[in-house]
Amino acid sequence: MIYKGVKYEFTEWTTYSGEKASAFYCSDKNLLEEYQVVRFGAKTLDLMHEKIDYYIENSSNQKSIRELTMRATQEFYSSMGEYKGD
Repeated sequence: MIYKGVKYEFTEWTTYSGEKASAFYCSDKNLLEEYQVVRFGAKTLDLMHEKIDYYIENSSNQKSIRELTMRATQEFYSSMGEYKGD
């Protein structure tokens, strides 16, 4: 399935108690490139579309947050001296 150029899938399975279950899952690498998420799910098609819209709309903000986090991490480690806490 594709929504706004983002690939996702519908999955059905049987639970441990024998009940049928289903959900939509997305692991589109292009969509999630700026996020520290590799896969997300939704119970309904409408909810999946809402989540995809959220990830698309907030990509540039997430990129800024990721870059800020990387700079802060680099500054922290460079200020530690020889021992890096590992």
